[in-house]
Amino acid sequence: MNWGKKIAIVYLSFVGFMGFLVWKCLQQDDIHLVSKDYYQKEIAYQKDIDQMNNSNQLTKQLKFEYISKNRIVKLVFPKESIGSTGNINFYRPADARKDFAVKLEIANAESQFIPVANLDRGLWAIKVLWNKDGKGYYKEEKITL
Repeated sequence: MNWGKKIAIVYLSFVGFMGFLVWKCLQQDDIHLVSKDYYQKEIAYQKDIDQMNNSNQLTKQLKFEYISKNRIVKLVFPKESIGSTGNINFYRPADARKDFAVKLEIANAESQFIPVANLDRGLWAIKVLWNKDGKGYYKEEKITL
């Protein structure tokens, strides 16, 4: 076999491989955005910054703790947050279909326990939004289950 045929084989193999990659990418259906209305949320991000500043001004910071023995996420809120309302959002960067929210329940205690035994292992982002006396607070933490 001469060098012309070898170059043709290499070239056709490369073109075939690229065609296969394009076909494989077009077959992929599990591409997820973080949220459907990400553009509107990005525009309103200053509100999140203000809420982060509010939470940084608290006497104690919100603490996240993963208790692997019991597969529980423990959130410890500052005392001045007792009686707040809000949500705890769990985001799975690898698969947006697994995202979920939990209602904040710190009416009488400083801690909230969230069982995570049924969640996939790996990276999760926890975003906590809470309000107390008309003032908003926001804290975000990444944990690995």
